[in-house]
Amino acid sequence: MIKAVLDISALFEDTWTGIPNVVAAIAERALKDQTIDWVFAYETIPVSRSVVAGFLGRHSGQGGLPSLADAAWNGEAIPEKEARSMSALFPNIKPVRKYFGKEAIIVHDLSPLLTPEFHNADNIFHFANRIRKDIETSDHVFCVSQATLSDVNTYFGKPINQMSVIRLGAEFDPFELSAGLLQVRPNLLAEPYIAVIGTLEPRKNGGVIFDYLMQNPGFAHQYRIVFIGRDGWLDEKARLLGRLEGVGVSSDRIQFTGYVSNAERTALMINAAFCVYPSFFEGFGLPVLEAGALGKITVCSNSSSIPEVFPENCVFFDPTEMFEFVQAMRIAELRAAQTRSRGQSLTDLLDRVAPHGWDACYGEISRWMKEQ
Repeated sequence: MIKAVLDISALFEDTWTGIPNVVAAIAERALKDQTIDWVFAYETIPVSRSVVAGFLGRHSGQGGLPSLADAAWNGEAIPEKEARSMSALFPNIKPVRKYFGKEAIIVHDLSPLLTPEFHNADNIFHFANRIRKDIETSDHVFCVSQATLSDVNTYFGKPINQMSVIRLGAEFDPFELSAGLLQVRPNLLAEPYIAVIGTLEPRKNGGVIFDYLMQNPGFAHQYRIVFIGRDGWLDEKARLLGRLEGVGVSSDRIQFTGYVSNAERTALMINAAFCVYPSFFEGFGLPVLEAGALGKITVCSNSSSIPEVFPENCVFFDPTEMFEFVQAMRIAELRAAQTRSRGQSLTDLLDRVAPHGWDACYGEISRWMKEQ
């Protein structure tokens, strides 16, 4: 049986968004795979399957670091001699290079390099000083979109035959879907609202909502605007809140949820009139897939990878053109009204989300491992 290593370092974070969720989806399938002998590791330190299963059950890595510290102190790393006979997948950065016999990396995007104006200096420096060597020393590069694959090929010269696209997935707990059909988050009034989805950071372009409200203040009387996502970097939330006075609408018409559980997020998306994802640049745009799988219309930018994700449920606009955003919002409102009039049951939702899971993503990774 093939022996392979999956770096699960990202799972040790207390709250999971983005990359930790991707790693969790891969790890969940790796635990069940009887054809590959997966070793789970924090960098090169093995992590027991029971610990990984516990993380997945809690959807959090909280409390995992003390045991890891003990293992590191006791020198319980995978021996280099053994590592030479193993293949390894690094779902983000590579903590070691050419340590394992065969190595693959997942590249999510090159945004710190291609759009540095949306990142802090530390993030740009960290990324810029790692990514080239990470790509050069990888036998295979998995990219989360065709747009990212093209960027890696263009900027780093990685041969196309050493890369492939793995489509990310969207999965929902049936109980959360059922609850979401019945209720919204308790502190939101039972009134129409739109959901602006994504971490609060400049790249996500949340400011376009405030530009829109300055031109169309009446929209805030029809819909409450709910930003769903944790605080990111460059103090974007404070910057957005600082614009409230100049918008001309009551502050209670705009809400920021901060980090929310999967159940809350699902309920908020299901019950939104429609969603907005105005990001300037994305390696994939997972929230667009999640919204589309739930049957929600999403106003989203036509940049980078986003048009690849779920185009049939999207209304696209150029993120640098306010006129296009205004038009997209009007179209989305009309399409959303038509969708709501048809309604949907739990069976409808389950059927809708079923084709968009993580099996295809894991299948591509598994196929590469078995070819080695």
